[in-house]
Amino acid sequence: MVSTVRGRLPLVVRRALAEPLLLAAAFGSILLATTAVSALLLHAGSATQAGVRRALDTAPLAATATVVTSSVAAGDFAGADRAVRAGIAHAHGEVPVRVTVRVESASYALKEGDHGGRPVLTRFAAYEGLDGQADLVSGRWPTEGTTVALSEPAARAMGVATGDEFTVVGRLDGKPARVRVTGVFRLRDPDDPRWKGEELLRYGTQTGDFTSRGPLVVPAGAFFDRFATGVSARWLAEPDLRRLSPDRLRPFSASVAAVSADVRAGCPRCSVTETLSGTLLRLDRGALVARSTMLVPVLQLLVLSAYALALTARLLAEHRRMETALLRSRGGGSPRLAAMAAGEALLIALPCAPAAPFLAPVLLRPMSALPWIEATGVEPPRAPDGTTFAVAAAVALACAAMLAAPPLLAARRTYVEEQAARGRADRPGLVQRAGADVALLVLAALAVWRLRGQDAPETTRLGGELGLDPLVGAGPALALLCGGMAALRLVPAVARVAERATRRRPGFGPALAARQVSRRPARYSGPALLLTMATAIGVLSLTTAATWRGAQEDRARHLAGAALRVPALPGDDARTFTTLPGVAAAVPAHRARVVADGADATLIAADAAHLGRALLLRPDLSELSPATLMSRIAGSAGQPLPVVVTPGLADTVRITAGTASIPIRVVGVVTAMPGTPEGAPALLADLSALRGQGAKGADWPVTEWWLAADGNDTTRAATALARRDVVDVATLTAGYRDDPTAAGLQGALLLGFAAALAFAVLGFLVNAAVSARERRGEFAVLGALGASFRQTLGLLAAEQSFVIGLSLAGGVALAVAVSAAVVPPMVTAGYATGGGLPVLLHIPWPQVAALAVAVLAVLLVIVAGLARSLHRREPAAVLRAGETS
Repeated sequence: MVSTVRGRLPLVVRRALAEPLLLAAAFGSILLATTAVSALLLHAGSATQAGVRRALDTAPLAATATVVTSSVAAGDFAGADRAVRAGIAHAHGEVPVRVTVRVESASYALKEGDHGGRPVLTRFAAYEGLDGQADLVSGRWPTEGTTVALSEPAARAMGVATGDEFTVVGRLDGKPARVRVTGVFRLRDPDDPRWKGEELLRYGTQTGDFTSRGPLVVPAGAFFDRFATGVSARWLAEPDLRRLSPDRLRPFSASVAAVSADVRAGCPRCSVTETLSGTLLRLDRGALVARSTMLVPVLQLLVLSAYALALTARLLAEHRRMETALLRSRGGGSPRLAAMAAGEALLIALPCAPAAPFLAPVLLRPMSALPWIEATGVEPPRAPDGTTFAVAAAVALACAAMLAAPPLLAARRTYVEEQAARGRADRPGLVQRAGADVALLVLAALAVWRLRGQDAPETTRLGGELGLDPLVGAGPALALLCGGMAALRLVPAVARVAERATRRRPGFGPALAARQVSRRPARYSGPALLLTMATAIGVLSLTTAATWRGAQEDRARHLAGAALRVPALPGDDARTFTTLPGVAAAVPAHRARVVADGADATLIAADAAHLGRALLLRPDLSELSPATLMSRIAGSAGQPLPVVVTPGLADTVRITAGTASIPIRVVGVVTAMPGTPEGAPALLADLSALRGQGAKGADWPVTEWWLAADGNDTTRAATALARRDVVDVATLTAGYRDDPTAAGLQGALLLGFAAALAFAVLGFLVNAAVSARERRGEFAVLGALGASFRQTLGLLAAEQSFVIGLSLAGGVALAVAVSAAVVPPMVTAGYATGGGLPVLLHIPWPQVAALAVAVLAVLLVIVAGLARSLHRREPAAVLRAGETS
């Protein structure tokens, strides 16, 4: 019955069913390739979208707001207000935006504040939405013309309270005004970016040529009725970006960039400052870089899957070459043979195209359940999209073409030529004879050079559009393939050496195995290259993930500067912090913005005697140890201030802090200054030496404390300081670790690593099984001569150990070499910033060793299974069937 049904099937189907092992391996390779590539692309898209969404949700107001300022007359304000709001709304399009306005009058003099002809000044102001950003300490908000509200610092500085009255006099018109305080309020967050430039509102006092206190907050209607002289207006636009999709970043950025023209069309006197367009462009570039970086494992997997499928196709062609030659000798033309090969390839590959997109989300779910990926909020898509189906179809068709190519090439020989070719020793492959591996070396070197020479795996296309540079993205994959191809040249040479070494030793297993490998090196070169590349991809994935995690920890330690950094409050001293659990040392420090070489820089002045205990300075960032640096910045009075600087300030001889000019002397240079953003110019000095400069008008109070923690465990101390705005290195590390982009790359590497191992095991299993099947006659003769199972196992183990050992060693060496060249620039590119903190390579040797042991164990189990299967066959039955070698 089965034979009748099979006889009615098309020839292509019957031919495929005749080789179930090889075609099942081909189907598994294609299905694994399409599924893994689809899963990687889905994961890259999900991680990128999650990263953009988090960045938009957590973007500070300073990076998204638009500020419009103008001086207006009382009668012109309504028109200007309409024009500004209309221009902002037009530029933001479909994105909701909240616009609030602040109007402020010219200066008034506090009548009771005259001192020697220099009056204390104040101003009237009206703030839209202030009651939602501040809390009343006492009283109520003003509702009529002569009632005002004061901030708590202003009321304290002016010595007034709720219910008090006082008189102010206009500096422009000289008219007096009697006002009554109805309420005192406190800003919920004086450091909120929306109050940037509102120092009088934040602190209650502003000192310059005159001292100002206030402002006197009044209702908007009362302001324009009574106090609208010399009015300055400030509009603040706050967009709601929660519904902005990542694909709209660049178009929306272009729209927002036109806000100045839109506003000035209705308000020519208005000045517009916007930061949102630049923020969106940086996010869009970061998303592109993230996708580009996560494509690296995809390209590696494509190269590996292509070779694994080519190896299977070659085995299939080798196994069928006599059959193909016989068909050709009986009149089968090239078109007919090509149609059969293509039909068989499509029969295997086409079912994978619709199946892979549905299997990809299933493959992603276990990975998304890992704690460090689940914490980022990156969720696998519930269903595939059209792009996934298109990618799966493209990969499946490419695999079908690769599967059909070797049979077509093998069809050129006649039956007589195939008979004559049998038994000959393997010759070097066409690729090696043509020197294509040398060309591949040049291409890989160019790709790695370009990757190391730019900040990200992308390029600017014509018109200024950013896009992925395929050559740069393929750099790691090309380097691995190039190294693997070069390693193939070692197989014959090593085999000949092994043959000579075992020729005169007792025991037929090693000698026969070495002879077999030396006689037919091409049979073992294919699995060796596959296993070498798979091992290299696995080690490269482990190294990239470890380097990324190390870079995250380094960035957190650098930005924190110390285990804990705490803003100083009045009354703080060292005992305030050293009595906290886990705190080993507390170092007072002053942080200030200074001008150095005409540009802003950060000055950190700390107690040099103890800073070495708290400073988190990575050793490679300075040629000198922290202790040496601390000893050098301890200065003496009357000398230029000794400082440690970042490279851009190495030639600086003077800095300006406020009105104080301070001569400095550079005693050390660090690549990046701990406690400051990466790449920011900064100086480090001793606080006592700075105070000893005696600069006129300068005050150097303690602004923050740098704390050292026992074992860098900040948990208990950070809990005790929960009410303070603490910079905690552990919290920063967790924030970098939970970034969706970082987790996206690690997830992609993990998935690519697992797929690479699956390809290696599948390819090794198929090749070993086919090789053993072709040599059944040889093993039958050995069995007839009395070879035991142990000797059969020893023979197979010796043969395959040659492949396994050479591949594992070569794969690890290749991965280390490629990692040193490509991993640091690839991780740097993943930040999408030009940070000043170099990335260090981290090779997790314990994990690499565990990987090698695990692969070795799995492959030796396969070898043992094949040996058991061959030894159980009856030698007489095999020999009678004519299956001689």
